[in-house]
Amino acid sequence: MALRIGQILRGAKGNYELLRSLKGSTVFKARVLSGSSTQAKWAIIKSAATESERMCLRREHRNYKIDKIASSPYIRALYDTIQLDTSQDDTVHLSTSRDNASCLVFEWMDHDLRAVTAPEFRSDSKLPKAVCHGVLSALDVLKTLDAVHTDISPNNIFISDIDGRQPVAKLGDLGNSKLIRDSSATQRAQCLPCRAPEVWRGQSCRHASDIWSLAVTLTTKLSPLGLFGTGDKIIEGHAEAWCIAKIICLVGPLGLPVNRQFKEEFEFAAKLAVMNHPSGIMKLIDRLNWREELQHIPDPPVPSDVMDFIESLLVIDPEKRPTASDALLHPYLQPTA
Repeated sequence: MALRIGQILRGAKGNYELLRSLKGSTVFKARVLSGSSTQAKWAIIKSAATESERMCLRREHRNYKIDKIASSPYIRALYDTIQLDTSQDDTVHLSTSRDNASCLVFEWMDHDLRAVTAPEFRSDSKLPKAVCHGVLSALDVLKTLDAVHTDISPNNIFISDIDGRQPVAKLGDLGNSKLIRDSSATQRAQCLPCRAPEVWRGQSCRHASDIWSLAVTLTTKLSPLGLFGTGDKIIEGHAEAWCIAKIICLVGPLGLPVNRQFKEEFEFAAKLAVMNHPSGIMKLIDRLNWREELQHIPDPPVPSDVMDFIESLLVIDPEKRPTASDALLHPYLQPTA
């Protein structure tokens, strides 16, 4: 049953009126109606249209049954579940299944980080700190569960009170999260721009990989250029090799792949990193070290303490990256008098 604006959904804990589509017919802003157990005014309703989306929705629902996730103030809260009655077009009935919800009702957050512009992110010192503190605190919760998020990016970080004295940032979208023992994943996870060096090399995604993704996310929001990823790719195909070459240029060599199936990809990436542009006046990938790139950004400039913090996270060797709990102790995140 497709959701639509104006529809009223009845969940296990309250009723919700769909106000505005945020993503096609699957994600809506909703008004929390009287009689609901939550005191919130707004909520997010998430459903699924494809089998892969339904799989993610089921996984996300299962993840929130873990108390440390459900109770964390740093992870977007799950308010309610809804089971759609597909036999009727205009009536939605109470959920009778705790394990097969058609919709999940989440805490409303004002923005995702993707919507925040680079100048806005640079100009307010409170905002990057709120994002770092919120995401690291959420990752620390996942680490206590031997779990990895696998998809830290601007799309999955949510912010409220962005113009207030103390912005609030929370991690969400746990449908791609794999609540598995750290280092037990066997496939390449993470989106291309935020993928960690060890994952590129064919190793498993782990807590340290999420830390790398946070560091890349910070550079993404600080710079208008999109330093990592394929945003500036000028060759046909070879997206993976381009991303690896970008890491080589911006941070340093990744080392050899541990999985032989990525050998040619790495060899081509090494060539891309030093290849001249056809014009002959610059490199094909015209990028300096990531810190130099950020230092060249004009007003408002990137504060040096933010770059110092990123430098502590953006380390090629995952064994030398800090854990979330260690990163939270960095001077950048300590309260100021």
